[in-house]
Amino acid sequence: MENNTNNDNWEQVFKVIQNSFTVQKHVDFFKWLQGSVSQVLPHDVLVAAWGDFASGDLSFDVSSNIEDIRTQKLMDAPGVFSYLMTNLHQRWIDNGERWYRINFFDDAGINAQSPTAFTRKLVGMNSLLVYGVRDTRGKNDCIYVFFDKGREFQVQHSILGLLMPHVDAALRRVERVELTVNVDDELTGELNLGGLSDRENEILHWVKSGKTNFEIGMILSISPNTVKNHLKRIFQKLDVTCRAQAVARYIPYKPTELQ
Repeated sequence: MENNTNNDNWEQVFKVIQNSFTVQKHVDFFKWLQGSVSQVLPHDVLVAAWGDFASGDLSFDVSSNIEDIRTQKLMDAPGVFSYLMTNLHQRWIDNGERWYRINFFDDAGINAQSPTAFTRKLVGMNSLLVYGVRDTRGKNDCIYVFFDKGREFQVQHSILGLLMPHVDAALRRVERVELTVNVDDELTGELNLGGLSDRENEILHWVKSGKTNFEIGMILSISPNTVKNHLKRIFQKLDVTCRAQAVARYIPYKPTELQ
């Protein structure tokens, strides 16, 4: 009887892997994770984080069956969550780059630093599992963090080893979820005259608000040095030499994520 149960489990795992090859779009990835993957790897939220973990300049993708835990919500205030992902990545390295679990996870420490709409929704998450992928060529590590309401994260090592390479491959195939920015139509032409990117416009917004490079870095989840490099390019594009001159030439706008 036990052998039949094990055979059924492995058949289910192989079916999940087979279904992974149908993932082409982000919506496919979400349905696959929350459908068949959840049957063999139960979880409520998956957060993928990749980029430069040394500086905290990270990108995110979220798959969740819980309302308001979405990629856009995380991007609205990524600084605190970036700190958590950097910490979990370092633990992965310290663990010999092997996956690990944290049972009885307490997110109070995150909310104590700076509660956001995203982190407040993690109150019900009681355990997590971290699986990392080392990108030797691209120098762009990725960690997958599964959050679950259960007090202890239950998973078989053999199942995780088979499944996660396909989760990683599927995510790399789909389009990245971009930050939504709303710009008034009458300002669009003027904003584009300077040739500033969305990130450069974000930085100028916070410079105008009186934020330091360090504070901007925390808000946007990038290093102060990255902010400095962005400002150098902004000065060149606007033909100015200092922050005050850049602000004077800046045409304010109100992207939804900055409100």
